[in-house]
Amino acid sequence: MEDESEIKSLLVKYITRQASEDEIAFVKQWIGAHPENEQYFAQLYEAWQNSLLLEPTMIDTDKAYSRFLNTINYRRPQAKKMHRAWLALYILLAAVTIVFIFKPLPSNLSPLNQLAADPGRVRKITLTDGTIIWLNSGSTLRYNNDFGKTNRNVYLEGEGFFEIAAGKKNLPFIVNTKNYIVRDIGTKFNLKAYPNDSFFETAVVTGEVSIEDTERKNNAMNRIYIKQRQNLRIWNRQSEQAEASRGLNDAASKTFNEIQIMQFTPDQEAKYTGWKDNLMIFEGLTLLEIAKVLERRYDVKISIDNIQLQTIRYTGNFNNVGSVEKVLDIIKQNTPIIYSKTGDVITITKAK
Repeated sequence: MEDESEIKSLLVKYITRQASEDEIAFVKQWIGAHPENEQYFAQLYEAWQNSLLLEPTMIDTDKAYSRFLNTINYRRPQAKKMHRAWLALYILLAAVTIVFIFKPLPSNLSPLNQLAADPGRVRKITLTDGTIIWLNSGSTLRYNNDFGKTNRNVYLEGEGFFEIAAGKKNLPFIVNTKNYIVRDIGTKFNLKAYPNDSFFETAVVTGEVSIEDTERKNNAMNRIYIKQRQNLRIWNRQSEQAEASRGLNDAASKTFNEIQIMQFTPDQEAKYTGWKDNLMIFEGLTLLEIAKVLERRYDVKISIDNIQLQTIRYTGNFNNVGSVEKVLDIIKQNTPIIYSKTGDVITITKAK
C-alpha cells in the first residue's frame, strides 16, 4: 500500500540522514506513537548498522547504503515531494487513529518486555542469549520477544553493567538510550544514562564499544570507539547551561568541555562498577552529585538549598552501608553540613 511504502521511504531517509526537518519531525512522531512502530524502526536501523563496516577508518557509506537497501528489499518510490500540509495531515491522523493507518506494516513485530530495578535496590538478570546485566536502582531495561532470534537490541534508561554473551556476527548486541546508541564489540562495560543526569557515561572493562549520537549529523563525534579500560563521559550541554545559570561554576566550565575520555587502571575499575556490589566511591564529586547517587541508592529525596554547599567536593568510599543517615554522618565529619530527615525527604543545610 502507498501509506506503507511512503513510511518506509521516510524511515530510510531518516536513518541514512537524508530527511528534511519536516520529515524528521514526522518520523519521530510516528516512532513514538506505537510500540510496533518503534520495533519496525529498530529493525530497519539495525539493518543499516549491519551494512556499515566495523573499522571506522574504512567505512564506505555508498557501499553500505546500497547493501542496506538490498537487505531491506527497498524500492525507490516515484519522484515526488511530500508537502508540509500532507505531513501535517499524517501527524494528525497518527495521533488519532494510528492503529488503523499503519496496520499494513509487518505483523511479526513483538511487544516489548520490561525489567526494572526498584528504587534502593540492584537487580541482576540473565537474558535468553546468556548476557548478564546488573541494573542499578531506578533503572529499566526493555527488549522484545524476538531478542536473541532476529536481534539483540535492548533499551536502557538508567544504569547497567553488561557482560555480553558471545553471539552471531549478524546479531550484534546494541543498547539504545535516550540520546545514544552503544554497540558492543567486546564483553564487559558499564553504561550510565539516567534521564535526569547532566551526562551520559560508559566505562569499558574488557573489549570495545562504539557510541553513536542519534541527533547529530555530519559531525566528527557521530561515532566514537572506546577501548578497554577507557571511560567516556558526554556532558549534556543544555542541562549544564541550566545548572550554570543557577550559579554552579563547575557546570559552567563543563559547557565547553562536552566530551571527556579518560584511561583508568584495574584498581580504579570499582569507581565505575562497584555499585553492583554495594560499593560507593566518590572521587572529588560535588555534594549535589553525591546527593543524586544517594537518592537512588536509598530511595530518598535530598534537598540542598545552598549553592555553595552544592559545589563542595568530597572524596570517600562506602562499602555496604545500610542507611543514608550513616553515609551523611560520615560526610558530616569532614564537610560543614547538617541534615534533617522527615519521612523520605532529607534537607541538607550549612553548619553554623
